[in-house]
Amino acid sequence: MLNRVVFKLWITIIGLVAVVLTVLSLTLMSFLDEFYERQRTEDLKQLAQNMAHVILVYKDSEKTLNIARELVDVYDTRMVLTGSLGNYNQDSAAPNNASIPEVRPEEFLKHPVLRQARDNDRIAVTRDFFSVLPPKSSVPHYEEFVVVAVPLHSQGLNSELILYQTMEELRETTYKTTRLIFYAAAIGIILTTFFAFFLSSRVTQPLRSMKEAADSYARGDFSTQISIRTNDEIGDLASTFNHMAGRLNDLIVALSREKEQVASVLKSMVDGVMTFDRNGHIIVTNPPADELLKAWEYEQGGAEAEEDESDQGKGLPPSMRSILEQVVKNEEEVVTDVIVQGRIYAVVMAPLYDDAQVRGAVAVLRDMTQERRLDKLRKDFVANVSHELRTPLVMLQGYSEAIIDDIAESQEEKKELAQIIYDESLRMSRLVNELLDLARMEAGHIPLEIQPANLLQLEDKVIRKFGGVAKEQGIHLQLDWQAADGTFYFDNDRMEQVLTNLVDNAIRHTGHGGTVTLRTFIQDEMYTIEVTDTGSGIPAEDLPFVFERFYKADKARTRGRAGTGLGLSIVKNIVQGHHGTITVRSKLGEGTTFSIQLPTQPEEGKHG
Repeated sequence: MLNRVVFKLWITIIGLVAVVLTVLSLTLMSFLDEFYERQRTEDLKQLAQNMAHVILVYKDSEKTLNIARELVDVYDTRMVLTGSLGNYNQDSAAPNNASIPEVRPEEFLKHPVLRQARDNDRIAVTRDFFSVLPPKSSVPHYEEFVVVAVPLHSQGLNSELILYQTMEELRETTYKTTRLIFYAAAIGIILTTFFAFFLSSRVTQPLRSMKEAADSYARGDFSTQISIRTNDEIGDLASTFNHMAGRLNDLIVALSREKEQVASVLKSMVDGVMTFDRNGHIIVTNPPADELLKAWEYEQGGAEAEEDESDQGKGLPPSMRSILEQVVKNEEEVVTDVIVQGRIYAVVMAPLYDDAQVRGAVAVLRDMTQERRLDKLRKDFVANVSHELRTPLVMLQGYSEAIIDDIAESQEEKKELAQIIYDESLRMSRLVNELLDLARMEAGHIPLEIQPANLLQLEDKVIRKFGGVAKEQGIHLQLDWQAADGTFYFDNDRMEQVLTNLVDNAIRHTGHGGTVTLRTFIQDEMYTIEVTDTGSGIPAEDLPFVFERFYKADKARTRGRAGTGLGLSIVKNIVQGHHGTITVRSKLGEGTTFSIQLPTQPEEGKHG
């Protein structure tokens, strides 16, 4: 209550009015006191002059006394005559002035006022205390009087007229006036109190409305409007408040939209995004970044991650923290790689500025594991293809030189050399054709002639094709047909290429005494072809990449000649051209199963 503006304004107005009324009352009382005293003195001087005139005109003492008594009775005044008129004091028993204290005449005879009037021969006035003898009492006391002495010097008359009046009546009048002034001041203060409270309440009511509106704005509610319709400064301030609320609401809405857009962009990004302060505490992350942090925490272990979180921020990896320190220190962008849980992340971290000071950093993290693996596969593929091409080229060159130089002595040796040159040229042709076919398939330039064909006959053909090879290597090659009908819709040549590639891979990766099974069955309106072997298997970390065009099996698991790494990529493109899917499951040391699912019903038109 004491700190409210209405109370302060109310107290200020009351205090100001009280001070003004007090000063005004004191000034007015002083003025009235002086006025009454001056008026009393002037009246007494005028009376003394009139009486002096009467006495000088009527020198008969009896008449003079009567006239003088009548005059002093009218004005409640006592009179003393000295000199030739004798020591005369007004009768104290007169009915009109009996209440006026009587001063002994000798008090005036020794007072300077009488000597002043006598010596200067002019009227003299004084205000002083004199010893009086009150009525019905013989005990003298002092009381204040106004005394006027008039010299009476004319034609042998040598006297002085002294008139005096008590100040009690003047004090009584002043007291009544003072009391009246104080009453008026008190009434004025009381009225001012109500008026000040009304005025302060009226003045502060708009301020309270503005304060409530400001509280609403602080809570984020900018719909509150201040309903003040005045033409003064408060009305202008209210109008400004309403305008400010509208502008703030527009700005908040715009900022919210921008924030939502930024949040949507961050959430939709595949790359991880993090922002830090300069101490390494993470401020903002998007879902990929959260997954990265969880992976790092899992890699570090719960207790260590919690300790690091408390010391360095929200699970900030030490490798990221070192990059942040470098960015903050050098105030420049840093591009590097970090490894978290066996995965490679490319990190681009740039400083964030607050004016000219670095306040933190923003980092973008992209999972480059697959790209780096593919890059390695490409390099391996180039090396493999170069090796595959260089080997037949060297052989072609060598055997050609042997023929040119007539190193072969017999016709049979020359024929053998020519056969080797022919086989190597076919191998080179096959490699180049596979590269061209894969490129055309990925570009969609090779159409598929999908039409009714007998899959059972095709699979039997493939089994008979590899029967001799399997028998030579001690591998049991079998056909497991579980479908009711053998006719389906597919491109016969391309499907033979698929089955040939899969069976050939299975035989090459299956050891002596192993089994390769070509199985077919129908499930959920899809027919499934599975090629299963009991060979060396594929490591789990390589399974996602077996269908990549640059993938090649580890040579440590390859028996005999190595492939080019293109076969499974070609198989995948052909299966997808049939609107099917191909998957692989494998366990190292136990075998591998390639599973193809194709629709039983044909698609319209030709497919490419």
